[in-house]
Amino acid sequence: MSNQKSTDVTLGELRGQVAFVTGAASGMGKAIALDLAKSGARVWGVDTSDQGLVDLKELAKKSNLEIWADKCDIASQSNVVESFEKMNKEFGRCSILVTAAGIGLYVDFLEMSDAEMRRLIDVNFIGSIYCAQEAIKHMKQNGGGKIVFVSSVQAELSLKGCVVYAAQKAALNSAARTLVLEVGRDNIRVNTVSPGTIDTPMLRRDLVGMNTEQATEFLRSVEAANVIGKIGTPEEVAEAQ
Repeated sequence: MSNQKSTDVTLGELRGQVAFVTGAASGMGKAIALDLAKSGARVWGVDTSDQGLVDLKELAKKSNLEIWADKCDIASQSNVVESFEKMNKEFGRCSILVTAAGIGLYVDFLEMSDAEMRRLIDVNFIGSIYCAQEAIKHMKQNGGGKIVFVSSVQAELSLKGCVVYAAQKAALNSAARTLVLEVGRDNIRVNTVSPGTIDTPMLRRDLVGMNTEQATEFLRSVEAANVIGKIGTPEEVAEAQ
């Protein structure tokens, strides 16, 4: 979606729609939640960050946007089911799902612990699948809907230290391609967005512990991996939804 919203028709293009957005307390998820709300959707934003959710609620209130911030760990199926049930009571059935929640971890494969591997997979892949299961139930009752998985360019072109991260992003792309075969007949669209490196809190956390030279070299490598030669912004990703 473009942020060039100059008419009332464009501003209200999603009026009456209910959007479930994961990772909504920061980065790409936050930008997407705000963009959807500005287009008229009622947004149910979930995250695990207490302070991030408080900040999201305050921003929504100041901007007069209809965004509900709910704490939910999408790696837990029971958390996801409960959050969808609450959304249905407060806002209605889901018609748009955007899974932007994700964690990154640059670690040499041989040094990765079982806990690190499982958390990456559970949040970045399984969590999106849990959300899709619940959203599709709503969308079938609605007569259709839209699902967008936020994947990554690393599904196709990765960096060292990202074996598991890249693999689960590729799995997400494959799941989307296969899922559409099952739900396309129900007027449900399934797509992925695969950003390059985006300037988010997750990127800044990756730099923690690096000295200036290491951080500079790391940023230079990720910039070089992007075709346009620069790090993107969360707002640019939001416009692509």
